[in-house]
Amino acid sequence: MSKEPSKQPRVPVVGIDGKPLMPTTPKKARLFIRDGLAKGKRNKLGLFYIQMTRPVSEETQFMALAEDPGAKYDGIAAASHKQVEIKAMVFLPESVPEKMETRRNLRRARRYRNTPRRPARFDNRKRKKYWLAPTQKSKVETRLKVVRELCRIYPIKLIITEDVRFNHAKSRDGKYFSTVEIGKTLTYREYKNLAELQLVEVSGTDAWRIKFGLKKYTEKKWEQVPETHANDAVAMLMGVTGCENAETPFYVWRRLQYARRSLHRQNPQKGGIRPRFGGTANGSFFRKGDWVEAEKAGKTYRGWVCGLPTDKSKVLGIADADGKRIGHFSLKKAKLLSRSTGFSWKEVI
Repeated sequence: MSKEPSKQPRVPVVGIDGKPLMPTTPKKARLFIRDGLAKGKRNKLGLFYIQMTRPVSEETQFMALAEDPGAKYDGIAAASHKQVEIKAMVFLPESVPEKMETRRNLRRARRYRNTPRRPARFDNRKRKKYWLAPTQKSKVETRLKVVRELCRIYPIKLIITEDVRFNHAKSRDGKYFSTVEIGKTLTYREYKNLAELQLVEVSGTDAWRIKFGLKKYTEKKWEQVPETHANDAVAMLMGVTGCENAETPFYVWRRLQYARRSLHRQNPQKGGIRPRFGGTANGSFFRKGDWVEAEKAGKTYRGWVCGLPTDKSKVLGIADADGKRIGHFSLKKAKLLSRSTGFSWKEVI
């Protein structure tokens, strides 16, 4: 059964100069591409959109974007004045403190050996005008990148976000929340450069979710369904803009994480040699994070490069959108679809 026209997932549209316009239906998008009036593209989040090749009207209607920030996962949604256009869940980077600790230990150990190293910089924080802890910085940069990419293909006029605060008077175990406050300040400042910003209390989000009958899973927050995080963003959109919930695509975006390039491995290998370790390139055509299509045993796979060919092994490691390795593939049967954008994506049906 076909969906009603107003309930169809619409395709984002940008003008010749890249200015975001109002989304259109998939049928119109196909006709535009067929007639040479537009060309299809994908942004860094894997979202398909069309760019017009001829001048069109640049009048746009009101569109809003809502974000439900979290410690490990974010919920995000965008809507026009009528309906929700897209829902998504964002996996934020993890294990940053452990990686920083490993890097620090390796750097300190090199100072006691005859090994190339950078000079010690113990006052690097004092020289910086605005310093943000690495853990929060990784989350803030991921969050901002997702919002910016959506603002590039949707004419967003309003950004709604849940203002999470810690009650220090009620509980005394929030000694690290100050870094979160610094990250919030930077995030809000960047949001205001993109569109008008409106903050929503947590209690308001809960009330709207109950009012509109949206479900929320409080356990297993890693489940890739709208009920874990995206529905909070939808509730904010419905409560603030008055739009309706619709059957829209639900995407999962994950920040790609690979071993940081190191001078050498932590432990000596056979013969007392410490080979280089990590990085996203080794001189071959493919780089880690590239979106590729490969064939094996008559079956076609699409994924992200997670292992590069070496002198001993001339195969390419490919992982799915969740970071799980699919397998190793011959270089002759692998085709590059897109260079790394820093994200993996998938649509959950």
